Amino acid sequence: MAESGKLAEWQVNNAWREIITRIFEEVETEFNIWPEWLVNPATNRPLKLDLHYPQLGVAVRFEGVQGKRKLRLSLEEEAQQAVRERARQELCRANGVELIVVDLAADDPPALLREVDVCLSRAKERVTSKKAKAQIKQARAVAAELARRVKQVRGLRLYADLWNDRQHRLAEPQQSTSSRPPVNMQFEEEMLVEHPAFGQGIILTVTDKGDDIFLRVDFVMAGVKVLAASLVADKLRVKSK
Repeated sequence: MAESGKLAEWQVNNAWREIITRIFEEVETEFNIWPEWLVNPATNRPLKLDLHYPQLGVAVRFEGVQGKRKLRLSLEEEAQQAVRERARQELCRANGVELIVVDLAADDPPALLREVDVCLSRAKERVTSKKAKAQIKQARAVAAELARRVKQVRGLRLYADLWNDRQHRLAEPQQSTSSRPPVNMQFEEEMLVEHPAFGQGIILTVTDKGDDIFLRVDFVMAGVKVLAASLVADKLRVKSK
């Protein structure tokens, strides 16, 4: 990235997650879904949407370096990726979903946010409910304000920090009158789960420390996190393998 050398890749990733979360605050969200209609016609393999806002007919796909290693793609792999992303766009449009592509390698945040606004504008033409139209109007206003504030890549640093703060707030313990809050779910290693903020992951370990049960979960997008079962039991949804 032209200007993002001062920011680590994970910071850029987190910053855009905070920005997208702010744009769609209070909108019903689905994380890491594989719609049955989203299948690459060239390979017959399913494709994923990172975020989906079903009431608005909008989805988000994060592109760019998101892993621990930065691998150089061959020309053939680049061509296959281009075909895959084009198919994702076309299938979404055909099924009434406006796809927002967030390129984590982009060096012009205002331009990317203007693309977000264009997608929201198209989505507004599709929806019929007053609530959805109002939510899209609000989302466009937030995107426009963010475009004015984040002029350069280095301006993403603030939003990376805000994303970290958001995660800490989600993990903050709540007051309880008992020494060990009840946990109504039975968690096991290798269980697939989904968290409303962290997305889909797999439980690596389950540790009973007496006052609580602690889960070490490897989330696809958010990485490895240790969560107290008493705090997340009502947030984690078990996924079938």
